[in-house]
Amino acid sequence: MSAPYLAVDFGTSNCAAGFMLEQQPHLLALEQDGSRYLSSALYIERQRDPDDEDAYLSASLTRLLAQNSTVLVGKAAHERYSMDPLGGVFIRSPKSMLGSRLTPAQTEIYTQVATLLLSRIKQGAEQKLAHPVERVLIGRPIHFQGIDLALGDERALAILNQAASRVGFKEVDFAYEPVAAAIEYERHLNKERLVLVVDIGGGTSDISLIRLGPQHSQTFDRSSDLLGHSGKRIGGVDMDIKLTIYGLMKLFGRQSLAQDGKPLPGALFSDAVNIIDIHAQERFYAEKTYDELLDLQQLAAEPALIQRFIQVYQQNLSYYLNQKAEQAKIGLTEHPAVDVVLERIEQHLVQNLSQQQLMDALYQELSGISKLIQQCIQSAGVKPDSIFVTGGASAVPGVQQMLQQLLPDVPVIRGDQFGSVAMGLSKLASLRFA
Repeated sequence: MSAPYLAVDFGTSNCAAGFMLEQQPHLLALEQDGSRYLSSALYIERQRDPDDEDAYLSASLTRLLAQNSTVLVGKAAHERYSMDPLGGVFIRSPKSMLGSRLTPAQTEIYTQVATLLLSRIKQGAEQKLAHPVERVLIGRPIHFQGIDLALGDERALAILNQAASRVGFKEVDFAYEPVAAAIEYERHLNKERLVLVVDIGGGTSDISLIRLGPQHSQTFDRSSDLLGHSGKRIGGVDMDIKLTIYGLMKLFGRQSLAQDGKPLPGALFSDAVNIIDIHAQERFYAEKTYDELLDLQQLAAEPALIQRFIQVYQQNLSYYLNQKAEQAKIGLTEHPAVDVVLERIEQHLVQNLSQQQLMDALYQELSGISKLIQQCIQSAGVKPDSIFVTGGASAVPGVQQMLQQLLPDVPVIRGDQFGSVAMGLSKLASLRFA
C-alpha cells in the first residue's frame, strides 16, 4: 500500500485514519485487535514513589506529562483504567474541550494530549504503509461549539495544528466533518441531490444541507454546495452524562432527602460525572470536596447512598459510571430494557434502565437536534431530497422517530455509523494532496 497523505477523523469518541486505494476509501487498522477505530482515550501512568504515597496519588497531569510517564492509548487505556483507576490519569474525549476557554497551562495540556493521540495514529499508519507520511487532512466540526464561538474555533484549530506539527506532519489542512460524511454518500449517487446530512457524533451535532452529485465529486472546496448549516455541542458523550445523572446517580443519593425532609443539594452529583468539563472535574476531585461529602452524609436521611458517593470520589470512578451509562445506551438501541451492573461499587448493585428512561433523560438533547434540523432547512431555503444519517450517537432511540415527525416524506439513509466521516475525508485528502 502506498499513500502520500493521510486523512484523520480526530473524533470525540473514536479516531480513524485512511486514504484512497484503487478509487475506494481504505481505513487503516489502528488498534492491536485490528479495529479501524481508535478510542479517543489515554491513560497516563503515575510514577509510584514508595517514600511519598501522597505525592503519587496527587500527581497532576502537568507533572505526569513533564515526567514523560508511560502513556496507553485507545482500548489499552480503557483496560488499564478499569484495572487500576488510581494508578494514573484517564482522559477521554479531549476533543470536546478544544474550543473551550482554556488557560495557557490547560492549552498546553490539551496540545500534548492531542499530540499523543496523533502520534499514535501517525506511527500506526506509517507501520502499515512502510513509509513516512508528512501530509494530513484532519476533520473538524463546522464549529467546535466553545463559549467564544469563532475564537474558540481558532483556538481548537491552533491546538490541532500545533499537535500535528509536533508529530512530524509538514503540511496540515482541515475539512468539515459533515461535508466529509456527505462526500462518502456522494460516491453512490448517479444524479444531483439535495441531501440533509445529520451527523450526531460524540461531541457535536452538525446538520448540513448540501448539494451532491457526480458532477461535483472531483472538487475539494465544496463551500458553494453547502446550502445551510447549524450545529451545537450535543453529542454522544453529553448523552452518556445525562443518562448517568438521571439513570444512575439516584443510587448515590441524587434527589434523595435530608433528615429535615428537604432535597439534598445536587451540584456535586452533576460535577462528579461531567467528564468533559475540566472545571467540573477539578471541583469534584478537589481536596475540600471530601469534607463536603462527609457533611452531606451527616445531613442525609439515607447516609448509605452518600457512602457510595464517597466511594466514587475516593476511587475516582467518574469515568467508570459514564462507561456503564454508555454501554446501557448502546444496549437500549436493540433492547427495551437493560440491567446496569455496578460491581465495582457493590457486588450485587444493579440498576435497570428502559428505552423510555433513556428518552426522558435525552429529551433536551433530542429536542435540541430537532431545532438544529429546522434551522438548517430554514437557512438553506430548500427542502432536502433525502436525509443521510451518520455519527456514533445517531443510533440512539428517538432519532429515527424525530426525523419521521419532522420530514415524514423524505427518505432516510443510514451511513456507516463510525466510518462515514473518515471515508469522506480520505476522498477529500486525495483531491487536496494527490
